[in-house]
Formats: sequence, C-alpha cells, structure tokens
Amino acid sequence: MTTENSHSLFQGREGIFFRSVKSEDCFALFPKLRKFTHEERLRIARLISDRIVRKYGDGVRAVYVCGSTSKKLDRPFSDLELIVIVRDRVEIPMKYYLYRGLIIQIEYLKSSKILEGAERFTDNWPWEADQYRNRIALYERHRWFRKLDDAVAKNDKTGSVEAIRKSFMMMTESMAVLKNAILTNDTVGILSRGRMLAEDAARIVLLLNRRYVTTTSWFWNIVLDLRNKPKDFKELVEKMSGFVPTTREEVVASSERMYKEMGELVTHSGVKIERDDLWV
Repeated sequence: MTTENSHSLFQGREGIFFRSVKSEDCFALFPKLRKFTHEERLRIARLISDRIVRKYGDGVRAVYVCGSTSKKLDRPFSDLELIVIVRDRVEIPMKYYLYRGLIIQIEYLKSSKILEGAERFTDNWPWEADQYRNRIALYERHRWFRKLDDAVAKNDKTGSVEAIRKSFMMMTESMAVLKNAILTNDTVGILSRGRMLAEDAARIVLLLNRRYVTTTSWFWNIVLDLRNKPKDFKELVEKMSGFVPTTREEVVASSERMYKEMGELVTHSGVKIERDDLWV
C-alpha cells in the first residue's frame, strides 16, 4: 500500500520551513494534551530557562516558575507557567503554546513594572499576589529576587480599603446589569449575571480576609473556607452560580440578598461606598 505525502509548515530555531509528512502521520499535527509529572515539568522549565538566558543574555534579570507548579500543586494536565524578568528597555512578547502535549506560558516582564505591581494592593490582588510570593527560581542576576521580596514586604503593610471599595462598585455595576436584565425579561442575562455577582462577592471576601488564590482549581474551596463572609454565603453562591438546581427567581432573590449582605459587610469594615457630593 502506498502512502500519500503532503507538506506541512513548521517553525524551528532557524525560522519557518516546510517538511514532507506522510498522511498516516498527520494525526500528530492535531493538538493533544499529555499527562506530565511535577518533575517532568521542572525538567522542561530548566531547559527553557537555559535557552532564554543563552538567547537574551544580559537582558535577563531572573527566570522562575510560578503557578501551581511552583507550589507542587500541579496535576497531570496542569500547564507550565514561567516568568522572565527583563531589563526595562527590553521588549519580548509573551510565548503561549503547546509543546508535546504540555501547555506552556512564558511572560517577559520588565523589572520595574513587576516590582511596582508587587507593592500595589489592587482589586486584582487575590489573583496577582501568588506570582510574587511563590516561585521556583531557575536563574537570577544581581540578587534580583531580594528586590521582589522587599516589594512584597511593603505590600503586606499596604491598606486594602480602596481595593475593597472598587470591588464593591464593580459588584454594584453587576447588580445594575442584573436589574436591567429583569426589566427586559432576559433570562440568559439574569442567569449569567447571577454567576458574575457570585464571583464579584468572592473577590470582596478574598480582599476582606486578605487571602490570595494559590491555584485557580481551588478557587471556590479557598473562598468558602474563609472566616469573614456572610453566614449563608455558600448557599447563595451555589444558587447564583447554578452549582445546584435552581430557578430564575431563585437566582434573582439570592443575588439581591448577597448584594445586601456584602454591602453590610463592606460598610462594617469601614469602607465608604456612597458619597454625598460629586467626587472629582
């Protein structure tokens, strides 16, 4: 039996080229996820780090693994996330691709930008804080990680009031969208906004407890285990998000109740939401 040949496009170190491929092997061109162990991910991470340092030289200040792999919480199909710290004048685009069944993401961040980010306490802190605090260092120049640790120490002393206020305003906007959906009898809008309101509430609970997300797969487990939250938080979240059988009316009622209880919680923590005059 003869095998028909075709040509496929590949990218190598020397650029893009064509390679003849047998039709029976074409299945290999389709994306396929593979299982990897923690140790296998780290071996690949070290190979990547070595290549980055060789390619970009003095422009690199540090390379480290972040995300679930940095805490040995990675699972068989988890991705591999790396952060590369570069000099402020260096511009390198993010790399995001599939390598032999492993999802790889490499972010090239300017030194001053990441240090500034590590110091700030914003509404995105619950999702950003982990990348500044947990890492597996692969390469370092001029003791750069000490600068990052100093920035994190400053962050630990930064107030959270403005981040909480902004987050509750985002929840207020979601509530307004829900009310508009109710007025127009938009069932899809109501159900989708209910879930978003639950996530808005979760963000606020994380900020109030000053707790960040260590791995996204544990997001709700982390939030539901926190102490400072409404007593019926879990029940409301389940209905608003559709985690349990529910109706449109229950989503609306649960969302309104959650908004009220989160407002009380935020106010009791000393955060002012409404103003008596126009603020400019």
